[in-house]
Amino acid sequence: AALLDSVRMVVISYVRAAVSATASAIWALSLRRWGLLSLGSSLLYLWNISTLSSRRRNSDNSPCPEHGPLLRIMYGLFSTWLAERVLGHLLHTRPDEPQAEQIGGTLPSVMGPRELRIKVVPILGAAFGGNYAYLIWDEDDPDRRAIVVDPADPYPVLRAAEEERLNVEVLLTTHWHFDHSGGNATFAREVPGLRVVASDRERGRVPALTERLADEQTIAVGRLLVTAHSVPGHTLGSAVFQISSSAAPAAPHAAFTGDTLFCGGCG
Repeated sequence: AALLDSVRMVVISYVRAAVSATASAIWALSLRRWGLLSLGSSLLYLWNISTLSSRRRNSDNSPCPEHGPLLRIMYGLFSTWLAERVLGHLLHTRPDEPQAEQIGGTLPSVMGPRELRIKVVPILGAAFGGNYAYLIWDEDDPDRRAIVVDPADPYPVLRAAEEERLNVEVLLTTHWHFDHSGGNATFAREVPGLRVVASDRERGRVPALTERLADEQTIAVGRLLVTAHSVPGHTLGSAVFQISSSAAPAAPHAAFTGDTLFCGGCG
């Protein structure tokens, strides 16, 4: 017992000396070195929280492309509270402003059969290559009830709903990133009683959330049926929403994937 106590005291002394030396070294850092240390730590943090693929995390035969360090770090910043709060509001079109032109000049378009009309609404102008929101409705519904998916820039989507004389009842959020969920709070404020729906695996990051759907759970909006599919990867709570019509069960369904699929890459 005496020997163990002696060893313990020696170890404690060495630890205290090491901690003291480390603390002294840190306090002795110049302002410039403090800045470099903070910058390096921040870059390392952003690299590690980035959801873009890395060869170290994927096997050699992964279909996901390898992304460079700069893009990985930028995408890590994209996922932070700062980006969510600042960029998510700065990029919004104001109620009295025309929408910024989309890269490539993409314009709103309507497609699909009467039972499952879909309007594609380009949003966020030239930011991050632009993005898309979607309005879905049943043309034969006398109440003109509609679903909206990922209206990250809310006012252009609200105007698009007005043009089609739609009453939006449900907002679907594929995942919490601000370029998909950043318009939720405004949309919910402008549309009283709006149901804001996301996967039950999203934990506290979806603004204005009112409902969580489990994997394979279905809700109805008139004759439109919405089934949630959990697809963790891009975020842990990412979901694909499959929408069909009970009036035309044999007709093709629509799937809204969020960033589970990227053009030329993997979400």
